[in-house]
Amino acid sequence: MKCIQIFKDGKMDELIIPKKNIIKHLTNASNSQGNDELTNIYKWHFEGEIIACFGWYDGDKGFENSHDLPYGGESSFIEEDSSEKILYGDVFILKYKDEKVFDITISDYSVFYSDRFDNFSNYGSDNDDICDTHELQENEVLIDEDDEIIEPGIATDDLECDYFDY
Repeated sequence: MKCIQIFKDGKMDELIIPKKNIIKHLTNASNSQGNDELTNIYKWHFEGEIIACFGWYDGDKGFENSHDLPYGGESSFIEEDSSEKILYGDVFILKYKDEKVFDITISDYSVFYSDRFDNFSNYGSDNDDICDTHELQENEVLIDEDDEIIEPGIATDDLECDYFDY
């Protein structure tokens, strides 16, 4: 099975490992490690598949992985968004569908990665247009930079905000 190894300097390589004892094989293939055990840190849903990130979420200074993960990764134990979390040592990207592991190439990951950043950029630019001057309607919620909710019906003038239509 093909997966992606992202070295701590951000360079990537495709790695072939068996479909059994995945953690053991990824750990053995790593050139740089963080503290504790290699674990599945984040996952993203993409086109009916799951893109999973395995790595180390704790480590020593100097062993930080320079790769920026896409936003919105789900984790069962880390609250910090995947785009903000610093990982240590090598990072591995795998692809699953229906709980079975499938090949993922650097090209596949690039398509997923670009899609995530395009969606994030589009979301941000939509917010900017809406938040410059806008009167909130009953079905809208606005959050200011201090994470305070701005009540419906209040006019906003050049607020930095997150806008949600529910």
